[in-house]
Amino acid sequence: MSISTRVIRFVQNELIQSGHRIGSVDGRLGPNTEKALRKELADRAAELPPGWESWPRTRLFTAYVQLRCREEGVNPGAIDGLWGSQTDYAVNVIRERIQNNLTAPNFRDNEELDPHRPHPWPRQTQEEVRAFFGNVGTHQTMLDLPYTHRLAWDKNVLINRYSCHEKVHDSLNRILTRVHEHYGEERIIELRLDLFGGCFNKRKKKGGSTWSMHAWGVAVDYDPENNQFRWGWDRASFARPEYDAWWKIWEEEGWTGLGRSRNYDWMHIQAPHL
Repeated sequence: MSISTRVIRFVQNELIQSGHRIGSVDGRLGPNTEKALRKELADRAAELPPGWESWPRTRLFTAYVQLRCREEGVNPGAIDGLWGSQTDYAVNVIRERIQNNLTAPNFRDNEELDPHRPHPWPRQTQEEVRAFFGNVGTHQTMLDLPYTHRLAWDKNVLINRYSCHEKVHDSLNRILTRVHEHYGEERIIELRLDLFGGCFNKRKKKGGSTWSMHAWGVAVDYDPENNQFRWGWDRASFARPEYDAWWKIWEEEGWTGLGRSRNYDWMHIQAPHL
């Protein structure tokens, strides 16, 4: 994952405010920016892994960003100088918070499982999912929906049932029944919680060679237009506070939303955990 010039400019402004002379705020990791980063990191060497002094410029920059995120109370993951999805999410949270006085949800660490989850869903490795659910495309059953859905890409098409794996059938029924009870039909339509983007689909992951969780019928997409694959919390509808109850209902059944756990593909909710 590459570092955006927008984030670099944000950090350069931070460095200038700390008293460093780095020249223009140009969104480039030049030698003056590197010099300022090294000074900042030297003051916090105790928080860094041994050997950080020999890191390349991009890794020094990432370590500084991770430390700043931690200061702001947003979890960036390990302070290792490696730019991953969690660091990318965290820095954009604090950037929006500082520049625009916005509040974003904290990054959820779904690597640590809640021991009280009601269902022992497997991890999403191909081996564990196959051992738990069987071969792709098997053990499918029809779920009669507690409230009418609309097809996301043709809203004139009404859906009253869809195919899912038999092991998630009852859980999905409980989830959608609770959604209906909590929001009611008018609010469901207003929030687009009825826009169905797919469940069972025997296909490989986008751009990959392994099976999608949809191939087992253990993942569901909702409102894909407003929760697109590459959108983060600042654009995805499902990241807004009015959807908190929606996520609580899914999570109390042990399901995982990629948006809540990795800040992308907010449409996608699956039973197997990450």
